[in-house]
Amino acid sequence: MSSFQAFVVRGKSGPTVTLQAGVDFCGYYWTTTSRRAAKVASLKRDARASVLSREGDSWRMRSGRGVILDPSRPTEAVRELPVFALAGTALALIALRYPEQVMGYLTDGGSTPTAWRLQHRVMIAMRHEGQLEWTDDSVIRRQCWLGLDTAAGPVVLPGSWKATTATTGVQAPVLDAVSPRLPGRACITLADTDSSRPSDATGVIVRGDASLSRVRAGVASIVVDVDSTTTWNGFKSTVSAA
Repeated sequence: MSSFQAFVVRGKSGPTVTLQAGVDFCGYYWTTTSRRAAKVASLKRDARASVLSREGDSWRMRSGRGVILDPSRPTEAVRELPVFALAGTALALIALRYPEQVMGYLTDGGSTPTAWRLQHRVMIAMRHEGQLEWTDDSVIRRQCWLGLDTAAGPVVLPGSWKATTATTGVQAPVLDAVSPRLPGRACITLADTDSSRPSDATGVIVRGDASLSRVRAGVASIVVDVDSTTTWNGFKSTVSAA
């Protein structure tokens, strides 16, 4: 999972961050998902998105507008013809970069729900329109992904999660650079698995109203008043209110 990217969209209840296997190609970030995934519906409502990747000792976040490429809807594909023409190559690049994930799906075989099988998947292509880079530091302990909202769209930052206080520590200069709406809606995503099989994936997303608690020694503490939690184990997810 360390080679995955944190991808954020603006959902109905605020930013939503998921970890994706994707690649950069021809000025776009490319990834795949189920046609029924919540992020697909979110992008159809609001195309703005961001993706965060780790590159050596640095982080890079790119933002832009995402399009859904669905082979079952050729009339929609015509509207995105220049991007659609690149999709086949992008898909091959994803498979080459993540062979263990391909094998994981093959290993799960018949246990994979119909909605997540190849014939029911779509591609997401997000154009690189904005970029922010920064170097790593000691903020990250128990790593999580903090999704925040801004006037330009949703953003995602790496953070250090403190479950006892429902707070996330992030680099204060980076937080200032993205100009988040605080107080405002936010999510915190944690995912723990080293398995290549999607049926072994586990994680949690907590959502709520976030505010800036304090800034000390270059670290900004964001506290989230949690109002809902989504947990997943393999392909099964459960949403519960706080």
